[in-house]
Amino acid sequence: MAAFEALYKKYWYQLYCVACKYTASGPDAEELVQNLFEKIWRNRASLQVKNWGAFLTISLRNMAVDFHRQQAVKDRFIQNYQQPATTSDGETGIDQEQLMVLIETHLHELPEKTQTIFKLSRYEHKSVKEIAGHMQLTEKAVEYHITRSLKLLRRHLRNYLNTYFSLL
Repeated sequence: MAAFEALYKKYWYQLYCVACKYTASGPDAEELVQNLFEKIWRNRASLQVKNWGAFLTISLRNMAVDFHRQQAVKDRFIQNYQQPATTSDGETGIDQEQLMVLIETHLHELPEKTQTIFKLSRYEHKSVKEIAGHMQLTEKAVEYHITRSLKLLRRHLRNYLNTYFSLL
C-alpha cells in the first residue's frame, strides 16, 4: 500500500499534465489518470515493472487512444441518431420525436434494469464507471446491458431507417 501511495504521489501530476495534452479537458484527463492507477491497483499482484515512468506513460497513451476511439463512437452515434436527417428541400426527414417514441417503445421490451442503464448512458451521458457505482454493478455488467440495448435497437430500427433512406 505504501509503495502504491508513493508511486501515485510521484507520478500523478506528471501523468495528469500529459493526459491534459491528449484530451484537452481537465476532467477527462483526471479520469484517465484515475483509471490508470485503478488498473494498476487491481493488477498489483501480477505486475512486474522495471521502469515505472515509461510503463505509466505508455499505458496512459494507450488509454488516451481508447478514450478517443470511444469519443468517436459517441460522436457518430450522436450525429447519426440524435440530429434529424434533412432532405434536399430542407424539411426534416426523420421526425426526431417519432424516432424517440420508437426507441422508447422498443426499450420497453427489455428488463427494467437494462432500460435504466441505457437511459443513464445515452440520455444522461453517464460513463460506465459512474453507472456501475450508482447501480452497484460491475463495469462489465453495465457494458453487457448497454450492448444488449443497442443490439435490440439496431435490430428494430434497421427496417425503419432503411425504409427512410430508400425514400430519399
